[in-house]
Amino acid sequence: MIKISNKKIQKIFGKAVIPNIKVLGVDGASRSGWCKIKTDKTNCYLDYGFIDVKSSDKIFKYNQIINLFQDIVKDNDVAIIEEAYYKRNLKVFQMLSRISAIVYTLSHLAGINCKMFVLATTARNYLGLQGKAEQGKTKKEVIQKEFLEKTKIKVTDNDVVDAIILALNGTLKENTLEI
Repeated sequence: MIKISNKKIQKIFGKAVIPNIKVLGVDGASRSGWCKIKTDKTNCYLDYGFIDVKSSDKIFKYNQIINLFQDIVKDNDVAIIEEAYYKRNLKVFQMLSRISAIVYTLSHLAGINCKMFVLATTARNYLGLQGKAEQGKTKKEVIQKEFLEKTKIKVTDNDVVDAIILALNGTLKENTLEI
């Protein structure tokens, strides 16, 4: 678990932290990153990890994701789920969409009233992450590096970093993300 002061978050991102909120961020995929952020009046507490289901059997994979996420979604006020993005592969897009829908459904069944699908680019932009071009690196890698340098968070897993960015969006005031 990581503890970061609300003042530090506000200084880095220019937005105040909402006190006493519990937010879940999920980067849904076959290997899904997740982050739960709980705030109080002075600090943010981050708990995070990933779920990696290695199977070519889609139904088995979806069932495992359901089983594993059931406990993770419990006891949150907000769930921010990365919106599936269609790039080139329709089958991958279908899988990502289904996993996102599983997390949404479990969040709904757990009583989370505020559920949002957010594009990764939207979540990064809300935090003011721009990423300056670096040779041999994707925009995503550059932005994640920028985020980690700004926050001094020591996480090396890309899926978890995306989940932290998503969850952090839900803890900041003046968030204009749409459901």
